[in-house]
Amino acid sequence: MNNWRQKYHIEPKSGWLNDPNGLCFFKGYYHVFYQYAYEPNGGNKYWAHLKSKDLLHWEEAPIFLSPEHEYDKSGAYSGSALIKDDTMHIFYTGNVKKAGDFDYIYAGRESNTVHVTSEDGINVESGKVVMYNKDYPEGLSLHVRDPKVFEYEGKYYMVIGARTMEDKGEVLVFESEDLDNWKHIRTFETMAKIGYMWECPDLFEINGQWILMACPQGLEGGKYEFQNIYSCGYFIIEGDFRTNGFITEYKEADFGFDFYAPQTFVHEGRRLLLGWMGMPDAKYTNPTVEYGYQHCMSVFRELDFAGNTLYMKPVKELETLRKFEYDEENTSYKVSDEKRAFDLELQNFGDKFEIEIFDTLKLDFDANRGDLELSFIANGFGRDKRFLRTKSIENIRLMIDASSVEVFVNDGKQVMSTRMYPSNYSDIKVSGNIRGKLYSLDI
Repeated sequence: MNNWRQKYHIEPKSGWLNDPNGLCFFKGYYHVFYQYAYEPNGGNKYWAHLKSKDLLHWEEAPIFLSPEHEYDKSGAYSGSALIKDDTMHIFYTGNVKKAGDFDYIYAGRESNTVHVTSEDGINVESGKVVMYNKDYPEGLSLHVRDPKVFEYEGKYYMVIGARTMEDKGEVLVFESEDLDNWKHIRTFETMAKIGYMWECPDLFEINGQWILMACPQGLEGGKYEFQNIYSCGYFIIEGDFRTNGFITEYKEADFGFDFYAPQTFVHEGRRLLLGWMGMPDAKYTNPTVEYGYQHCMSVFRELDFAGNTLYMKPVKELETLRKFEYDEENTSYKVSDEKRAFDLELQNFGDKFEIEIFDTLKLDFDANRGDLELSFIANGFGRDKRFLRTKSIENIRLMIDASSVEVFVNDGKQVMSTRMYPSNYSDIKVSGNIRGKLYSLDI
């Protein structure tokens, strides 16, 4: 029996899931598209499609994009949505690998920026390539992908991740007045090399501050920095992103094993984020492959910006699923094996605490040591330890599902996300000067 089926996280019934794409609210529904392959170990990429009225209950819609054209025959790669004049405009990268002995980095590939429209959010009415590789700036490799499009002050803007011929990551910025004719207006880059490729860029304003999110590949890691094979984080922008604005220091968005390729959108004043709970090319694995599927999304997170930091919190809608279980100090929570989905809020009043979840995963905080350590007791399937540098934890919230944990520290100032695969679901142990409220989530 497969007990690892997620209760409240998006995951495929079968096949492979990765990057969230095209996030938007359109005609009464939230829409989530995502990179999809029919086999659990991957393959040619399609856009799968889910829609929801409440961010909690999702209904499956037909496959939205298929790699069936000359301009995307090797994969309908990641992209975004823009709602304009009662029409959904989708932009994505059409991947083409030419036949031959190529490295597909500097030769043998097309990365086409494609624009398609939909009047109902279900069926594609029109589609065309708006930029080919020849339309991108000079000095780039053929790795140019993942368009994110938005409207600002009467014009349209697009950011695309890129890899230069010198193997340096950067983000291209384009401007348009009609969504079809795009002009390169500038490039975000750093003096020092921060990875060889910046994937899945996202440029947005929050609380008056412009932020550039991206996923740099190829960073050298340490105990606290860049612990995963690929990173995911953000730059704060000083000045006008269209002209002389520049990006400041890079900050990681998540310090766990499994979080990548996040995308944001705005609805009713909230900036919402969804990320892929996976990691490309990681050495650790997911045993659900044996059951014919792999990977899931994070919970939807609402973003805030304060004190030069991007905060992430689970969306309020998740609290409507709560069924009260315990309100205790320094205790262990006995839970029934069939529930497997919890929301645990803890207030910390000391310098040390430990939390063990289902005899699988342990969180160990020590203020004197100066970090929160996430480690696997068992069933990590190659996952070992991750560290979060912090000398003070006032509160911590754990979004626990059948095969994942998302750890929100100090009101979401820092986050750690990971998959886990317990053998049983009977015990959550807490020790330290700590008080907690445990809710099971009923969906």
